[in-house]
Amino acid sequence: MNKALIMMALSLMLSAGLVAQDRGKERIKAYRTGYITQELDLSSKEAEKFWPVYNEYDKKIFSLRVDNMRNERRRIKELGGPEALNDTEASNTLNRMLSSEKEVAKTREDMYKALSKILDPPKLLKLYHAEMNFNKRLLSEYKKGRSGNK
Repeated sequence: MNKALIMMALSLMLSAGLVAQDRGKERIKAYRTGYITQELDLSSKEAEKFWPVYNEYDKKIFSLRVDNMRNERRRIKELGGPEALNDTEASNTLNRMLSSEKEVAKTREDMYKALSKILDPPKLLKLYHAEMNFNKRLLSEYKKGRSGNK
């Protein structure tokens, strides 16, 4: 009986943690949407066209960055860490990682080309800066939160 209660409690805690993590991601996404919309001063007409294109490419970029790199880190760990890789394995891993970065750059380029049909060049440049500034701001907030928890 006790084991069943413990397992149920652990399951509930894990589920709650995953829900909180999803809420956190959604909150960040909403914050980023508001930040970029404000920085670009998008009209409702521009926003209506902009966000579906941006979100589609953003999803691809996220997958390339996070999922591919996560898989590479997992593969390296399973093989015993970077020191444990022989020259061929290390070279192949590095090539896969660099290829993924190139794919991210190509996808970003494709995104900007698609968005150039919606936004003028000054707004595209503002978008580039808004993304960088948002990421810096997010990292800064994360660091503040981490240092405050110590």
